[in-house]
Amino acid sequence: MSDHGAHEPLILVATMPDVRPLASILRSLSFRNQATVKIGVEGLVVTVEEGRSLQAHAYISRDAFSSYAFSLSPSDPAAYVDAPAPRSSPSASPSPHPPTPPPYCQLTLSLSTVLECLNIFGNAGAGGGANPFKREGGREGEGEDEAPGGSGGGWRGGGRRRRSDEGEDGGRRGARKSAAQEEGKTTSLRVSYAGQGEPLVMLLEEGGIVTRCEITTYEPEGLLDLAFPDSAKVLRMIIKSDGLRDALSELPPSSEKLTFSFSPPSEARAGASGARYGTFGARRGGEAGEGEGEEEEEEEVPVFRIESVGTMGSTEMDYTDDKDVLETFECEYPIRNTYKFSHIQLTKHALASAIKVSIRTDEEGLISLQFMIPLSPRGARASVAEGKIGFVEFLCVPLDEY
Repeated sequence: MSDHGAHEPLILVATMPDVRPLASILRSLSFRNQATVKIGVEGLVVTVEEGRSLQAHAYISRDAFSSYAFSLSPSDPAAYVDAPAPRSSPSASPSPHPPTPPPYCQLTLSLSTVLECLNIFGNAGAGGGANPFKREGGREGEGEDEAPGGSGGGWRGGGRRRRSDEGEDGGRRGARKSAAQEEGKTTSLRVSYAGQGEPLVMLLEEGGIVTRCEITTYEPEGLLDLAFPDSAKVLRMIIKSDGLRDALSELPPSSEKLTFSFSPPSEARAGASGARYGTFGARRGGEAGEGEGEEEEEEEVPVFRIESVGTMGSTEMDYTDDKDVLETFECEYPIRNTYKFSHIQLTKHALASAIKVSIRTDEEGLISLQFMIPLSPRGARASVAEGKIGFVEFLCVPLDEY
């Protein structure tokens, strides 16, 4: 059952010289064991769901592989001819009369097993650093904002602290975890799929040693229809990953709800009182002695505010329309939606690997957090130049507020 036979073409044969970028992007979805994989001519889409109110997709373009061959006849038992409604893929473009899409196949498998296989030689695990594309110091290789909480940010906080899992050098702790990584060894991959009822076959090679893994596949179950066409957006924001990652890391772990508020830049400028910086991670409701100048701060209207509420009180973090942090901000009217804190926390692995983050919402409060992740082992700039970019998108339904 492992091969279709030499005379029958495989549906998928793809290779890559280093499995670490693939393991990194798939680890973003590792909060669920089972995943649905869509295999098509343009690449792979891996999907997981949580609680019927959150859906996460990893878009892995064919360009992320060194070779990618896909062959599927519409008459094949494994073929899906009628594509589902678009889910705001980065390449999606609305069209009144779209052409009949090419066939694709779908399968369900154990994502945890896939990650174990990718790490079979010990150099693609989470211990190797959440983002293999960062230079020493913990930042993306873009040459920007080298000092944590530096002057480039649109928000700052007095007494800023690094996260507890980082060293003073900005995150090098835990960077060397295995002998294979220290020696600079990499694991190459050849993945193939023969068709309905067949396993996903992974051939992993390192230093002349080849390991064959056959992963059982199942018929896919129905997924939530959380369609988010780009035309439905009422808010679009692109933020550098550092700006969002540091903010979310400061939120109390006891938080239960997380509210995102957005205001048009014109309203923010009209309400601003001048002194802009001083609220990040510092304004906590229900605490005594909240500091001087609070009346001034309350008059301000930030373009973007994160508010967390939990058993220990509330925390607010504000952002101005500063291009050093917010690369794009499009908002026509004030927007405020609340989500489960635990759902937003599920994005932490994707955020750790991302270069930048796109945030969109629609009129119903459905939020799309899309993470741009480099897939070239040579770094973020090389990934962009080579087109080796992956996207992880989280779609989250808001909480009902009474």
